[in-house]
Amino acid sequence: GGNLYTQAEFIAVLGEVFHPGRTCRPADVAVGREVYRLPWVEGRGPVADTTFVDYHEPVGRLGAAARWGLRPEDARTRHLHRLPRLRHACRGLVTVDDWRARIRAETVLGAPVVLWQGFAQWEDYLALLRKRRVLAEDQRRRRRLEALVGPLRFAVDDPGADVLPTCFDWKSARDRAACRADLFATDAHRRFFERLRAHGLLRASTLRAGDGRLLSVWLGAVHEGRWSGWVFAFNPDPALARCSPGRQLLYAMLEEGWRAGHREFDFSIGLEPYKLSFATHVRALGTAGRLPAGERLAALARRLLAGRPQMLQTLRALRRRWRSHPERPRPTQGP
Repeated sequence: GGNLYTQAEFIAVLGEVFHPGRTCRPADVAVGREVYRLPWVEGRGPVADTTFVDYHEPVGRLGAAARWGLRPEDARTRHLHRLPRLRHACRGLVTVDDWRARIRAETVLGAPVVLWQGFAQWEDYLALLRKRRVLAEDQRRRRRLEALVGPLRFAVDDPGADVLPTCFDWKSARDRAACRADLFATDAHRRFFERLRAHGLLRASTLRAGDGRLLSVWLGAVHEGRWSGWVFAFNPDPALARCSPGRQLLYAMLEEGWRAGHREFDFSIGLEPYKLSFATHVRALGTAGRLPAGERLAALARRLLAGRPQMLQTLRALRRRWRSHPERPRPTQGP
């Protein structure tokens, strides 16, 4: 059970790259009444926040007696480690329409997905994209791209030696230009994907031009019918970028997933507009367990004021003024 992030093979690669020299294994951890499977690192215990583990889904649930320590349900729950809270936990699945209509105040993150069960034919999914007014423009862009570079070649899993380094360089350049953190400036992050590939856990999908030139790359994995992804990068040549080579790769991957009988296509954490254009649902992500008192009060205030936007704006303005006031008492830094 569990998703890719809970599997022993995946956690072994995490340990090999990010915790060298220490044993790293899956371990079940209780957060409130829910049980999550996290990497357990020798000498450190459960590690909840790891780069490239996008979100956590519960693998089980405790009864009330086990939750309060009154009567463990079985030997397994008796020895569970407990955490007070866990960030980026899946709190439910909502349709994209519901997500757009009401972003819940206490949830600011999401992971868009395509659930294939609602599409008996591939054309049924294309009809959804046509209704959203994205299909026709993408088809025009594809024709322009083919006119520029010749026939397009899609590879479900491209073994080419140029795929990973080119993808890393494209993603780094784009993130630096957007003033975002450059993950691939860190050698361990590059090595992580190299080790995933060596262990047969990585799927590197590509779109190439007729001459073999890389146009776009998606780094992800397939586990039990769920195709997930971490990195999506495309050729920065302005003439090519205007034809959306990344979206052209995405169409080929989505069709491949549908024809392979997958359950879903997982865009992973992040609410970029292009993801919501293609997704059918969003996994709402929040904090499992008990929030700190300040966060609980803030969430309560947002819920109470959800129907009073002017009052909420006024309170936020007062908070900003209080925080910036030069005579506000500051916390001491020690003796």
